[in-house]
Order: sequence, then structure tokens, then C-alpha cells
Amino acid sequence: MQEIITKYLEGKASDEEQQQLLEWMRVKENRIDFNSYKLDWKKSLNNQQMESVSEESWNKVQTQILQKSFTRWQTTRKMNQFFRYAAIFFLVLSISGVTYFINDVFKQDESFTTVIAENGHISKVELPDGSLVWLNSGSKMSFSNNFASYNRNIKLSGEAYFHVKRNEDLPLVVDGGELQVKVLGTKFNVSAYPENKKVRVVLESGKVELLNSEIESFTYLLQPGELAIFDKAKRNLVVRKVNTVKFTAWKNGIMNIYDQSLEELVKRLEIRYNQEFKISDEIKDLHYTFTIKNESLDEIIQLMEGITPIKVIQKNNIIEIELDKTKQRSAEK
Repeated sequence: MQEIITKYLEGKASDEEQQQLLEWMRVKENRIDFNSYKLDWKKSLNNQQMESVSEESWNKVQTQILQKSFTRWQTTRKMNQFFRYAAIFFLVLSISGVTYFINDVFKQDESFTTVIAENGHISKVELPDGSLVWLNSGSKMSFSNNFASYNRNIKLSGEAYFHVKRNEDLPLVVDGGELQVKVLGTKFNVSAYPENKKVRVVLESGKVELLNSEIESFTYLLQPGELAIFDKAKRNLVVRKVNTVKFTAWKNGIMNIYDQSLEELVKRLEIRYNQEFKISDEIKDLHYTFTIKNESLDEIIQLMEGITPIKVIQKNNIIEIELDKTKQRSAEK
């Protein structure tokens, strides 16, 4: 194969040899070998050769060869497969014009897998690269059917816990809308429900980089044991040390409520128990701290009524929560 690579780099490879090289480069290890050999080949050129085969002219020759090959591949019955191989091939050679065209065509035919955890359920998913994801109730994620081939990008709406298999060549990126989490291999939790005002990321082990697609300068390297809270409206990030178990135990069926407002709490209860709530504005800022394991919704409501001045009324399929003024007066005495 080295002979074909050399001929290719010199612009002398036939169409058949180019196709043979393309098939060979389907294997990741072979692409690494190609890059290494290419560097050695370029270093071996003496000064006289470099004058006649400059970096610019060499890239131009490669572009012309690949464009010619691409035209032929378009006419084959396995066109979509060749698009995929060609995109990888062009990325290795760093020929930006051709790369953009091929990737753009490929993305038009790209399909995605979407996984949904219905309200009241937790779903565990194994990704094509061996990474594991737990989806909390009312959450969904989507990823390309070519996941781990050229990227490991995931779009998340809701909450998920990730145990990512390490791959230094392809970082895994979780897009939570306002916040992106970039990792190589680690364990972390992302809470990014669209209706919530904040995105939360908790890191158990490893390192993750936090990014924002709209703020180029925004970046933060999160450390194990840290909780990052990104305010969507204010566009600011607050980080503090926490007991990560409080934020990840939900994957085992345990929900930790820590100093959360009633407004935030009912959203979590709606997802957990698949029950719609309605609360009055005067009590939405009441705060709660407790743990839910296997308790029924009735038991949780009784607990809430016992620690705060509220009364709960069932109206058809909606649970309404209002201020109990009698309890409030008694508490003030």
C-alpha cells in the first residue's frame, strides 16, 4: 500500500489505485498510518523538489485528482457509501473546498435516531460507541445514524446522565440548547429542560468543557464534584462544589429535592408522576428540601402540606395548589 500512497502523493495514482486507497482508508488505523507516511514523505523531499512541488501546488494537484474521482463516484450505485468515505478522505488531506462540498451533500441525506423517555419512566440507552446514557422522565435525545464515524454529537432536551467511553479523536458533545458540553470520556449529568430558566451540569469524574455557540469567548473547564448553573436569560455561569449524588441519584429512581422553589418542584413532579399541576403566584417561591424514593404522589403532597402553608385541591385531571391562609396565620403567631 505504501507504493500506492507514494504514487498518490506524487499525483501519479490511477483511478483504480485511488479507489483502492480509499477503501483501505475506511479503517481508522490506516488513516493514522496514511497521515504518518504523508508527513515522512513531505520531509524526505529535498530543497530542489520542494521548489517544484510547493505546498500550494501540491494541494492543488490533490484537489484536482479528488474532484475527478468524485465525479466518477457519483455515477456508481453505491454513491452514498462513497460520499461517506470521501468525506473522511478529504478531511485527512485538509482540502477545505472539497471537504465542504462533500460534507454538505452528505448532511442532506443524514438521518437521526431519537430516543424519548416518557413521563414517569427512565430509559437507559447504549450508544454505538459503547457509551451509556440514562434519560430522565420527559426527556429526549437525538444523534446521527453515523454516530462515532465522524462525530459524537448529541442533542438533548431534558435531563440525562452520561457515562462516556473515551475517544481522544472524537470528543462527545452534548448540545443542551444554550449550553454545550464537550468531553472525551467521563461521567456527568446535564439538565436542560426547555421550559426551565437554567441549564445545570454536574461532573462526577473526568473533565468537561462548557461552551456556548452564541458567545465565542465563553468557555469553562468543569472539575469533578462541581455543579455549573447557566442562566439562560442573564447569560452567566455560576459554579460551586456539591455532593454529586444529590444530582445523579434520579437514574436509580431517587429524586433529591434541594432548596427548590415550588414552581421548580411541580415541574419535576409533573415529569416524575405524569400529573399536571396548577399553582397560584403567591406561593410559587416557597422552597422545599426532601428526598423521593418510592413514595406515591399522595404521600409527597401530604409531606408538602405538612411543611408549608398550602392546600391541595383535585379538579378533574389537574392538581391545584393554593395558599392556606389558616395555616399561614397559625405559623405567624
